[in-house]
Parts: sequence; structure tokens; C-alpha cells
Amino acid sequence: MRVLTDAACIRVICSETLLVAVGNQLLLLYLSPHGKTRRTNVPLPRLVDKIHGIETCLLEEKKYLIVFHAGREAYSIILDCQTHAFSDSVLIVVPEKLCPQPVSHIRRRTNDWISSISLLSSSQLCIVTSHGVAVLLKAIFRDNTVQWGLIDKSPCEDGSTLYCSTITGQQWDNVIVLSGTALGLLLVWTVAGDKASRGRVLQNVSAHNGVIFSIACDFDSGLLTTTSDDRSIKFWKIDIAKNEEHCSGIIVNLREERYCFAHTARVFQCRIIKEAHRTLVASIGEDSHLCLWTVDGDLVLKKRLDEGPTLWNMDYDPSKATIFITASNGNLHKYCIRHILEDNGDRPNDQSAMVDVSPTLLKNEHLAKIRFITFGSMVAVTNQNRVMIIEQSGTITNSFESVDKFKCSIIEVGQSYLYLAGGCSIQVYDTATNPSTHLVRSIGISFLHNAFHCEGNEDGLEGAIRSVNFCARSKTVAICDASGRSIVFDEAFENILSYHRIPSSAERWLTSFATLNDELLLMADRSGHLYLLDRAMVNPVFKLANVHGKLGITSIITEERNLYATKGYFFKTTGHDGRICELFMNITSKTLEMLTFSKSIVGWIDRTMVGDTNTFFLGFNDSHFFMVDAGNETYTQFDCGGGHRCWDFYYDENSSTFTYVFIQHKRLKRVRFTPQPNAGSELMLPRFNWHTRACNALLVVPRHDSHLLLSGGEDNILRINVLQNGEMLEQPRRHLFNHISSIKTVIAKKRLENDSLLMISAGGRAQICVASLDLNIFSIKQECEYMLLATDAERSRWKANRRSTFDPETKFMCAAFLATDRIVFGCSDGFIRIFQLSANNGLFTLTLENETFYGRCILKVVSAEVAGTSLFITVATDGYLCFWDVSYPNEPIYRYRHQSSGVNAIDLNQVGGGNIIVATGGDDQSVAVSLFDVKKSEEGKLQIRADSTLFDKYLHTAQVTGLKLLDDDKMISVGVDQRVYITSFANFTKLAIESETNTCVADVKGISFLQDDGEIVVYGCGIEIMSLKL
Repeated sequence: MRVLTDAACIRVICSETLLVAVGNQLLLLYLSPHGKTRRTNVPLPRLVDKIHGIETCLLEEKKYLIVFHAGREAYSIILDCQTHAFSDSVLIVVPEKLCPQPVSHIRRRTNDWISSISLLSSSQLCIVTSHGVAVLLKAIFRDNTVQWGLIDKSPCEDGSTLYCSTITGQQWDNVIVLSGTALGLLLVWTVAGDKASRGRVLQNVSAHNGVIFSIACDFDSGLLTTTSDDRSIKFWKIDIAKNEEHCSGIIVNLREERYCFAHTARVFQCRIIKEAHRTLVASIGEDSHLCLWTVDGDLVLKKRLDEGPTLWNMDYDPSKATIFITASNGNLHKYCIRHILEDNGDRPNDQSAMVDVSPTLLKNEHLAKIRFITFGSMVAVTNQNRVMIIEQSGTITNSFESVDKFKCSIIEVGQSYLYLAGGCSIQVYDTATNPSTHLVRSIGISFLHNAFHCEGNEDGLEGAIRSVNFCARSKTVAICDASGRSIVFDEAFENILSYHRIPSSAERWLTSFATLNDELLLMADRSGHLYLLDRAMVNPVFKLANVHGKLGITSIITEERNLYATKGYFFKTTGHDGRICELFMNITSKTLEMLTFSKSIVGWIDRTMVGDTNTFFLGFNDSHFFMVDAGNETYTQFDCGGGHRCWDFYYDENSSTFTYVFIQHKRLKRVRFTPQPNAGSELMLPRFNWHTRACNALLVVPRHDSHLLLSGGEDNILRINVLQNGEMLEQPRRHLFNHISSIKTVIAKKRLENDSLLMISAGGRAQICVASLDLNIFSIKQECEYMLLATDAERSRWKANRRSTFDPETKFMCAAFLATDRIVFGCSDGFIRIFQLSANNGLFTLTLENETFYGRCILKVVSAEVAGTSLFITVATDGYLCFWDVSYPNEPIYRYRHQSSGVNAIDLNQVGGGNIIVATGGDDQSVAVSLFDVKKSEEGKLQIRADSTLFDKYLHTAQVTGLKLLDDDKMISVGVDQRVYITSFANFTKLAIESETNTCVADVKGISFLQDDGEIVVYGCGIEIMSLKL
């Protein structure tokens, strides 16, 4: 993709054929005869605005007329679905023609922002502008092109600005327009008729406490729905009747029936889906959720489709029963609702699917613990220490004989055995055969082995079993007491394999256990520490502290990669902080390294299930149970009261059914869920997962035959994407989630010794993150992190101890590399700070070397080597260029006024003779370029003099935010006005515009340049790649 920004519109052309508007471009997606998804970019002129609406009409078999609008413009084009070829696009021109207006002093223009369009037939088009002017045009087909002529125009008597409108009817004479305003008014008006009835408002209803964003209507069923920024969707009953006595000949009755809430943010679109057996209403909005409602206003589905972006638009393919949805970051989604439509209203929701399967117990007896065992049966322990086998229906099939003085406190399940532990005893049951479950052995565990006496602080007391953990990889079991003494047994508890001791911590027993090979194993304690242990040694050989903060690690997922099969193991861990951490164990050095982590929408990950094709994470968000996959796709959720209770799950491979059981209010509850196969569309929709908020910084780094795009923004994520042959690839891509606030700057440096890329990102909360990217296998590793003032933990301690700091919170706004691995940062608190980046034994550290107070927020910094001296240039909110000698960074050696206010963009080029060219753009909407003469004095100090300066304060009409100097006395500039200019300053005579164009990226933050490919990368609320030949 060359454009990733708001995908504001989508339209289903025919089965398995979509037309998607991404920014100002159209993308055709279709399924080839071989089942492959193909993409074709529609040839269009360069549009100024984003495409907001698409309408289609069948002309003949496999040939469609397509009309779309962007801003004030509308175009038509013809698509041949057999060859997937397009005709030339034709601009639809609506001539301005004065006509009597309902309000004489307001000029109602047709050259206005288009609100909506509708193809009444293959030859008639209706357009409604944002100020309520309806226009009818007629098509004339000539040589596979279309020419449009004006037939009629009808302005609404209410001249309010329309935020949405819906055109109903198939003939101009019976067209009724439903429109919504910023004040929440719902207007129903006609377009045709005599002078008295044209444009007359039939109904004017205060519908919402905010802007109305969408209106959907089905006159046959009398259903009308509206959505708004008050987070609601309203259901209305609408009746239209003809009445000759009425001035307009039509009477509209509109009655509010239901006022429904499920979204947590603005709701941007609703759609009525009418099928033979059932009618549903779909709604999407700013909270990234798709909601499905019945016509009675009952919520039947609430599904999160993405991680943060706004869902803008949707369309429905009835042949595949699939809803297609677009997002603000350019992502496309689909969701098949066939199973909901076919249920005909009888489909139970998650809460009603919850069944009480509590067994019949003695008086005052209730279940305390529950776990699934082989073949889907359950083992349960009651508060009276009775152990029993229960079927999923709640029937007790077996009750274990009680053993004197044995009280079961822990249940663990292996592949063939069940382990019941209590005190210093453990009972092993064989569960390999169904339905028989018999006791294999009952043994007493002693932690007073000689292996644990090597430590001087051994108190010699026996400990009780606090944890039992089974490892399916090696079929071994680890037990541990509260003093951290661990014993590893084989699966049947016939042999002791090794003894280990967890170092002292607040809670020393195990929460997770895994073996890597015959020699090494991993153990995690309740305090959140991860230990690497050698079977031949009692104490750990390496400790990685607080992998998931101070919360325990809940699972360890090992994986082997061929490239590193002899070097070590990659593995992942999950915990109660909602993170999925990626780590690496080096076999040679026997060390553990934290590589990176990702965030799950599950706040409390408790279990992990690794399937053949997917990995599922199970846990809790507050009182709700969640099951998601590695892509954060939610499979089920239901209210269970929270994660503190005893629960378990079972997956039946034969029926592909998940069964969840949990104890709530001393009762055993069961929920069953069968993932629905994708019986809908087979189209593979692109998902690039670009920033969900504005991108503040982007760096282009060459890599072999491609480029890396390192970007960071307001969503606190550092994203690494690959750009190849002018197209951004979906894979590979990596994300870094270390930042706790927005990212303002990104710089990088290649490390030739290990073919990696060192990346430094910084931004809010005075935080710097250092990470490395292996360019061969595209794996990322977090090297170190630095916070200028203090970490969150330290600030929390200050607050608890009633200490305070008077240091202001600051942001790192910009950064640049200096010589000898030093980095200069410009900060929002007016300081210029220089750090030393050091690497010892593969460990990186950042040390603050110098800080100089300038007194203004530093916005940009660039560095250069001139006249044998390292210097850097800073610009701030005062508009001055400040030149600094790295050797004497306490004050600038030269200041020069370059802008009248803050400078947002700067670039420099070195030319012969010790001269440098510096160009800037700023808040004053101007660009300036200067030639500076840099030389050394006899005393060895730098002397700088401005030779020439060119200034154009009328080039842009808004803040200039991006600027790049080219090698041939030219520069590229871009601003918030979304205009891109290439200007020439040859011989410093004048700034001359050579070419110009526009970008569809809103809130432009900057520009990058691919010199080898001759392409420009514009970024902000999206990204656009365009050729230098504008």
C-alpha cells in the first residue's frame, strides 16, 4: 500500500468483490478463480480530499457504474468485473444556477461539500450537499464513458449544516431525504413537487444530545435508526402516507421507540441488515467495536474488531452474510453473521448460555476447587475435603476414599495423571483410562534433603507443599514449598530428577515451570522472577527479575527456531499484567534476555492454550472472562465475577468446543463455546496495523533491497515496517510497547559487527528507550530504558513517603547522534541534554554528560561535521538557529533569526568550502533557506557567518511541519495545509516553485525522502508515499 490513512468508505460491488476508499485512492479487492485475493488500484486523478462515499449500479452483466465523491467533487467510472478493468474517470460538474431560495439572503450553492449521493437508476444521480441542496443529474453514455447533465435542483427550506444525510427512493418525484445536524436535529424533507412543497421539511425532531452521524431507514418495515456522538443508537418507527390535503402531499409520522447504549464512544454508522428470517441493525464507532442489535433494541453481539482505531464505514454482502468494515488506520475487517441470522432470534447470548451444573452435596457442603482431567471429566474438592469426579452435566461419577490427615489444597493435572497435594503429602491418580480413575501412589514429601543444606540460612524445618506444576514438554512435575525448595519428579512420581532452591523473595513458591532440554529448565516464582536452572545444580545459574512486574508468571511457552537451534531457545511468558513477553535463553552463556513484549486486551492472563494453528490466551478483565488469540481477536467473553475464583477450561478436539467451568457463589457454573468457522467471505483483507493516532516521527533506514520505516506517535508504540518497491508490506513488521507516553523522536544507527540496527526513541514522561533489531531474522530486543526524572515506582514511593520533587515533567522533543556514540536531546523544559551511550558486554547504558538551559522549548536538532569539528544546530519556539560546538556545549557559538516564531522543520546540506545550507519551516507558515560560511579561527574556534538568506512567507497557508533539502538546490516542504511543494533556490536569487501537489494525510507531522527511489514519505494521521515527480 502507498497510502495508509482513513479508510472512510467501502462498497460491495458483487459477491467477493469490494471497492475500498483509503484516503484519496480507490482499491479493488476481488477473488480470483484460484481462490487468491487480488488487489487493483483504480486509476484516478489526484484528489484533494478523501473519498467519503461510493455508489454502484449494474449497467449490464458484469459491468457496473460507480460514482464516488470526495469533498466538493464527484466522479463516475465504469468497472468491468469480468476483466477487472476500469474506464477513465469523469468529473461530474454541476453548473451553478441561481434559483429562488427559501431564505433570500443565503446563497445556496451546489459547489459545496457533498453530504451523500444515490444512484436512483443507471442514468439518474441524486446529490445532496452539506447545506441541504438536492441535485438531479442524468447520465449520457458514449464510448464507454459517461457525461452528466443537470436536470433539477431543490434546496431544503432549513439551511442547517448537515453532518449526515440519507437519500431514499428510486425516482426523483418520491425522493425523501433524511438528514442530521450538529445540534441533534433529525430533518425529513422532500425534493420534488410544486413550489410550495419543494424542499419542505416534513418532520423536524430533536433526536440526540449531540451530532447525528448516520441515519439508516427501511420504509417497508417502518424502521429508522440514528447514531450520534452521545454514544447511543436510537430506534424509530416511521410511517409515510399520502395526503392530498397537505401542502406537500405527504405526511410523515416519526416516533421514538428505543434509546440504546453499548458503545463507549461516538457511534459513526448504523446499517439495517434485512434477511428472510431475521432483521438486524449493525453499528460501529470510535471504540473499535461492532454491535449487532435486534429490531427490538436487544444487543446480540458486541465484538472488538481492532486495537484502538475508529471504525468509519461498513457494507454488507448478503450472498456471504458478511459485514465488511473500514478503520481509521487503513485496516479492513470482515465478520460473518450467518450463524446469528440463522438462529432466528433463539441464539442465547453469553450470559444465558451460562448453566448451573452444581452437583448434589451434603448439607453445608460446597465446591472449593475444580479442574478438568482427561476426557472432559472434572475433579472437585469440597470444603469438607471430599474429592470426587464430576461429569460436565454435574453428575458425580466417583468419590475418592478419604485418607487420614490428608487435606487437599492443590490440584494439578498432567497428561496421564492427577496430582492432589496437601501438607507434606501428594496423591497420584491414573487418569489415562476412562472412566476409571484409581490411586497409583500416595507419598510423603520431605524438603529436608541434604541438597538444601548447602545454604547457611537453612532453618531445618519441614515445609508444606505450596505449588505443584506439570511440564507437558518433558512430562515432569515440580513441587515447591514456601521456602523456595523445589523437587522435580518424573510424571509418575517414581523418580526424583533434581533438587533446586529458589532465592529469597517475598513469595518463593512456583507459579510456572518448563524444561528446555535435558540439562536446563525454567522456574518462575510468585514474586515475578524468572530463573534458569541446571539440573546438576541446586541454585539458579541466572535470574531475570520482575519479568511481569511484581506479579507472577502464569505460563511459559517454548519454541525452537532453526537459525538458533544451537545457540538457544526463544520462548514467551504471560502474566497478570496483561503482557506477552518474548525472551531468549543463550545456551553458551546460560543467560536470559528480555527481547520485547506485546500487550493483550486481556488485563489478567491466567492460562495459555497452544493449538495447531493458533495460540489462545485466557484470563480476565475486571469481572469478565476473556479468550483471545495472538492477534487480540476476541473469541468469547462473559461475566463471571472476576479472576480470583477457581476455574478451568477444556477443549474437545472432536467437536471443537471449549467448555469453561468456574465456582461462583459456591455454585458450579458452566459455559460452552464453539468457535464459528468463517463461512462467509474468503477474501483476505489487508491489515497493516498502522498507528491508530498521529505519527510524530518517522525514520527511513535502507536495508538490503528494501527500506525500514521506524515510526512513533501518539499511540505510544514504536512500529517497524518494511517498504519494498514503493509499497508497504504487511509482513514482516514489529512493534515495541515500552513507551508509557507519546513518542516524539526516533533515530537509528547501524551496527556492522552483528548486522543489527540500534534504535533510540524518546518522547513524553522524559523517557528514552534503546532497542536493537536483528536485520537478518527481523527480531527485536529491548536494550535499556532511561527516565530523566524518576521511574513510576520511585515517584510512587515519594508520594507514599510524602516527598515531592520540584523538577517539571518534560518531554524529549528531538534527538541527533554526535561523534563517539553521544546523543543530543532537545527537551520541552528548555534544556539541551547530551548523553553518552555505552555498551559493556552487550549491556547498554545511557549516562547524562551535560545539560544546558536555553530557556525555550527545543523543537528540532540536527548535527554535522564541519571544518573538522562536530557541531549541532537547534531550533526552538523563538525562531532562532543556534549553532553549538560539541566540545563547548554550555552556550551557542552563533545565533541567527530564521523564523518569526516556532520552527517545526529543519534540514541541512554540506557544500564545498566549509559551507552549509540550512532550511527551516515554522508556525509562521513560511519557509527560509540560508547559506552559512563555517571556518576555524587562528585560535581553533568555529566562526559562522550568514552569507545569503531566502524567505517566502506566503508559500503555505498553515504551519510548515516537514522539510527536506535535495542535492540540486531544491527543497521539499509540506505543511498542515496538506500541500507539498518542490521549490528551487539556485544561486540564492529567489525561491521558485517548480511543482506542487496535495496529500490526503491530515495533520501532517513531517516528511522523509527515499533518495535512491526518488520518493517522498509524508506522515501524520496516516502515511502516503508519492513520487518526487509531482
